[in-house]
Amino acid sequence: MKKNAFKNLLTLLVLAVLFFSLFSNSATAAPLVPCGPGTVKGECELCDFFKLFDNIVKFVLRNLVPPIAALMLVIGGVMFFQAAGNPAGVGKAKSLLTSVVIGLLIVYGAYLIISLFFTAIGVAEWTGLQNWFEYPCQ
Repeated sequence: MKKNAFKNLLTLLVLAVLFFSLFSNSATAAPLVPCGPGTVKGECELCDFFKLFDNIVKFVLRNLVPPIAALMLVIGGVMFFQAAGNPAGVGKAKSLLTSVVIGLLIVYGAYLIISLFFTAIGVAEWTGLQNWFEYPCQ
């Protein structure tokens, strides 16, 4: 019974850390929707759609993926140590850890490849902006 209580306490601690890491900077973060009622810019334009998409991508890459990946790495590590030589348990833990690393490589690699592609073809020069991911909305 004591081992089960420790496991529940550890799970609660991990979930608390995840919760606070996800929502700790949300009060100071810029809103996802750049226009509309309740924002500085009342009227929405077409370029605001692109800004919204950019805000969503940045939110996912900066605020959601890292804490979830860290949580999954911790869970995989705990599974690995709890397996204690059980080949099936060790295989599950290795599979989880490998999946997390491959997922991170895919998510951030795709962003890097797209960024390098747009920089290489010169999208910033076409638009007259400093970076390809900036928008001329005001």
